[in-house]
Amino acid sequence: MRPIYLISKTPSPEMMDVVHIPILSIHFFTPEIDFNLYTGIIITSKQAAQALKQYSPNWDKLEVICVGEATAATVRKLGAYHIKIADGYGMSIVEALLPHGGKWLYLRPKMIASSWPSRARELGITVDEVIIYETSCNDDMQKIDIAKNGVLIFTSPSGIECFCKRAAILPTHDVVVIGKTTQKALPRDIKSTISAQTSVLFCIEKAREIAAG
Repeated sequence: MRPIYLISKTPSPEMMDVVHIPILSIHFFTPEIDFNLYTGIIITSKQAAQALKQYSPNWDKLEVICVGEATAATVRKLGAYHIKIADGYGMSIVEALLPHGGKWLYLRPKMIASSWPSRARELGITVDEVIIYETSCNDDMQKIDIAKNGVLIFTSPSGIECFCKRAAILPTHDVVVIGKTTQKALPRDIKSTISAQTSVLFCIEKAREIAAG
């Protein structure tokens, strides 16, 4: 079986036969937030959910819209119970917001790849954005050893950017991406396969299928 590499911020519990390449570092911020001003919170990553640990639990009574099931699972563990799950990509959040009124808080990274907040405002939805964390390239990963026949899994555009600063995606590699936004960040000549669902688990399952070839 060909080697599989998960190039991401954090490892996955389903990783038995997968090598994790921790290409990214995360720095959390603690801006002052009055959760009483909002109808609900929008969470698009596990990191944004984990950032909520820094705040008093009064946020957990609000409606929480999560981009996908993996993010929702993290939010549940933190105590929230009014959770709505979008379809795993940015614009599906707009669809999830449409039936609701009120004022929403988007807890976001410093850099985002989706334009869904602008689209939501065009449709009359009030969305405030607060930067809660920043992702950067992991300085400890200066050298990356990847087998020439490896199957590479990318879960974010920033992961691709940092990887390509330190290594090359070869024609002999197969690439699996978590979604269309991540796929668009690949170099133009690189072909890839999109996971059936926007979850790391589905990415790993697809990579295993390719690796077993």
